[in-house]
Amino acid sequence: MPNPTVDHHKPPLPAVLTVAEFGRRFGTDEACLEELKRRRWGADLERFACPACGHPKGWWLSHRRLVECAACHHQTSVTAGTVFHGARAAPWKWLWAAYQLAQDKKGIAAMELAKQVGVCYQTAWTMLQKLRWAMRCRNQRYVLQGLVEVDDAYVGGQAEGTGTTGRGAAKKTPIAVAVELDPRGKPRHVALDTLARVDGHSLRKFALRSIAPGATLKTDGWGAYRRVARAGYQHQPIVTGSGREAVAKFPWVHTFISNLKRMILGTHHSVSPKHLAGYLAEYTYRANRRWTEANLFDRLLVAAVSVKALTFRQLVTGAN
Repeated sequence: MPNPTVDHHKPPLPAVLTVAEFGRRFGTDEACLEELKRRRWGADLERFACPACGHPKGWWLSHRRLVECAACHHQTSVTAGTVFHGARAAPWKWLWAAYQLAQDKKGIAAMELAKQVGVCYQTAWTMLQKLRWAMRCRNQRYVLQGLVEVDDAYVGGQAEGTGTTGRGAAKKTPIAVAVELDPRGKPRHVALDTLARVDGHSLRKFALRSIAPGATLKTDGWGAYRRVARAGYQHQPIVTGSGREAVAKFPWVHTFISNLKRMILGTHHSVSPKHLAGYLAEYTYRANRRWTEANLFDRLLVAAVSVKALTFRQLVTGAN
């Protein structure tokens, strides 16, 4: 007889990596490096290519944790040329940071990560920013098509003593948001990025990066979107008021904007405009892979060993 306390209509929880399983699999640095080696080059180095000469054969020097090229004998570490390049923190701490970014829908703050793995705030911040850079590079593979809701928004606090909202809001960072819709009007993929300013030129650059030519842009009636549409898009302008009417006309773009703001306020409290693009990349990465939650950690590791890391100077200055 079925258990009456069980809701048989409720979908099962995704088989995500549990904390206990993470500890079993990645409890030692050796296990972590072995996992990174497998993700980067394959279990038997079948995807290895020497960075010095390009030769496809090499052998693993287990006592030194290096791969030696069979042709030129150049030796390469698992982390060389990846997000983990030059990392001083133990490998398990990096994998734990990736686990937190992948499995928690609201991410993790640098201060909280610092306390969890026993590093200083600057180290934790650098680890998370480098992982977000890997996410950002992976997000560039997504190009929205078909019918796409497009809008702009602002992230950050307003100027003290003012009530300015909407376009032109003071002391806020402008962003662009685009949501690809399926034939039923449900969201597929999303693209977000910062804008230098909210005008037709900046929105056009965002569209050309994120939306395939020929797509139909569903926007409000603001005139700047006509300039965007002239870059090779169909255009569905809808004149709306503000508040509830705008949300009703563009429900999904407002849903993603709302969820983004909750992530920033709930986890990070505030984000500097210089580094906002990294947090947008983190949010976008998880949103576009929300159907494959169980594989997010594995996919982030693949991204991290496939992308060349930024230097600390590039991270600090925002020159990326």
